[in-house]
Amino acid sequence: MSLKNRIIINVGSNWARMVVNAIVGLVLVPIILSHLGVKGYGIWALLARGLAYPVILERAFGLAISRFVAFYREDSKELNRFVSASFVILLGLSFITVLVTVLLSFYIADIFTAIPVELAFDAQIVCILVGITLVLDMLASCFGGALQGLQYYSRSNGVLVICIVFRTILIILILVIWKSVIAVQLGYVIASALSMILMFIVAQKSIPNFRINITLVNRKAIRDLWYYTSHSLARSGSRIIMFNTLTLLVGWKGTAKDVTIYDVALKLPDAIRSLLGGMQNVFLPVVTSFCAKGKFYEINTVVKKATQICFSLTCISSILLFALADEIMVFWLGYSTSKEMILVMRLLIISVVPDGIFGIWLPTLVGVGYLRGLTIAAIAGASGAILIAFVLLDFVTVPMAPTIAMIAVMSVYRGLWLPSYGIYKLGIHSYDYLRASLRQPFIAAIVSIFMLWGLNTILPKWNVLGLYKFIIYTFVVICCFATICLREEIANFVVVVRKRLEEKKGVSI
Repeated sequence: MSLKNRIIINVGSNWARMVVNAIVGLVLVPIILSHLGVKGYGIWALLARGLAYPVILERAFGLAISRFVAFYREDSKELNRFVSASFVILLGLSFITVLVTVLLSFYIADIFTAIPVELAFDAQIVCILVGITLVLDMLASCFGGALQGLQYYSRSNGVLVICIVFRTILIILILVIWKSVIAVQLGYVIASALSMILMFIVAQKSIPNFRINITLVNRKAIRDLWYYTSHSLARSGSRIIMFNTLTLLVGWKGTAKDVTIYDVALKLPDAIRSLLGGMQNVFLPVVTSFCAKGKFYEINTVVKKATQICFSLTCISSILLFALADEIMVFWLGYSTSKEMILVMRLLIISVVPDGIFGIWLPTLVGVGYLRGLTIAAIAGASGAILIAFVLLDFVTVPMAPTIAMIAVMSVYRGLWLPSYGIYKLGIHSYDYLRASLRQPFIAAIVSIFMLWGLNTILPKWNVLGLYKFIIYTFVVICCFATICLREEIANFVVVVRKRLEEKKGVSI
């Protein structure tokens, strides 16, 4: 299979996983709210999102393993050495994670004002279960990273999709019997255990001579792994620390209702961010391979085209969600939500835009090896967001403080600094980059916004229902981008899908 077709298939499988994860996540929100109420949901969201700091290790080691497996794909011994070293390190960190969450559980109700006294014991158990869930996900990332390093994204994503659907069904069934915050997190624990087991089995079946062998681990492997992972920890870790700490600030200063408003408003922007991140991360092993072969012109071409696609997808999703925020929230939750929740969600959607447009630069610069500048900028951005939110807590409502902080940091760090740094390091001419990557999507965005503005003045006079309005708006925005800047990409995707279907028909015959 050609490189272009492989990228399309990998992106498609990543999107499938992200879409499934986003859909089931959105489905679970009203179900959990109806069974637990605002207080119960707020406590669960505070602990599940706010304490998820070990996700840093999961993502950092997953990316590190993916890079080393891609580099040593022809040497099974070195491949197994780095995977085994990663597994040993994660096993030790898992023990520390469980120990910390157990100790923290005894003080969790005293730290956060959002946890009422009557739910303190439930919060203590959920805290421990969150730690176990994070440990299982960390260990699963070791095997998932190995699959992704060999471009087996469809297989690793297939395992995750199965576990996501299983987790959703399990949580719904448990909530019918046991309406407790503990029940929700228990479903996550069981699903994460299944994910770890299946990911190991698939990796063993897919990668020749794959195994975990502790005797292969040496100091060089651990040193190289830690060197690369330390930068990943600082970059992705800074981002995760920012999101988690902002949630904890809401729970520390506000009520369970404030946590619910902030968490629910964050769900749809998170879905956009995950969808775009799933596509952007696919380019890391591709850029790494090009860099190893000295093909820097190909890297520049990939960056320009990927920016154009990311710009288009970011604008399509952001424009639609921003314009249809009221209708989506009513359809999603089944009742009219507060104006504060709608405003917070719209502002959080704006914060996604610079991240979505220029996020491709992060895996590109990582693949090329420019780690130090990215690390320093990520730490500075996360620290700035936390500091801004902390100051704003005394001047605006509690959910609004982290929202404003996120817009400010994402605009400066991802929207201005990251593309400027990437253009400088790769030697791309600024005008060529702007013309090739941003011109057409920008025109399509302006056209679609004006068309929606015109439709918005007409549709209320027709008394159009929310569903019909959603369909009309979606059709208009997608048509604008499809005709102006995504004609070639859509045609390539159709060709790849058609070839795959023809190959399957040939095999079945």
